[in-house]
Amino acid sequence: MRILFNNLLALCVLVCLAACDRDDRRQGDIYLPEGDAARGEVHFVSLGCVSCHKVAGAELPEPAEAGPVLVLLGSRTGPKPGMSYGRLVTSIVNPSHRLSARYSRDKVSQEGESLMTFYNDVLTVTQLTDLVAFLQAHYKKADRSGYKYPSYTYQTDDDSENADPP
Repeated sequence: MRILFNNLLALCVLVCLAACDRDDRRQGDIYLPEGDAARGEVHFVSLGCVSCHKVAGAELPEPAEAGPVLVLLGSRTGPKPGMSYGRLVTSIVNPSHRLSARYSRDKVSQEGESLMTFYNDVLTVTQLTDLVAFLQAHYKKADRSGYKYPSYTYQTDDDSENADPP
């Protein structure tokens, strides 16, 4: 009985450890390509994102017309991991998924739906990944003593034969 308990405990520990080392860009069976942060900044300006968003640490032009509220993006992620790759993608393709609690609901939404322009029929996947690369570069890891941030490696088609299954 003790051997069975120890085996089950070891299996649980292995499952938990495997979950800690996952690529945040891998959401289920979707593998997004790497984006280019410099191009992402260009898209951020050309799509008019600067009208409603300011990015911590980025020198962006002033908007021609300001939106109803200026939402700050970037900065420290806080004591918990803040804006993962997946959360940034979700925030762009489904802005109503989670509305920021830092701003009055009537300033950022109407009838529960985000006021952010719906870009899904406008953005290419390349533009989306570029935007996320630009934004993610402006989120700093909070100083969390004792916490080891995972390092991410990206698999190419050549590596797929030797890769661990997802």
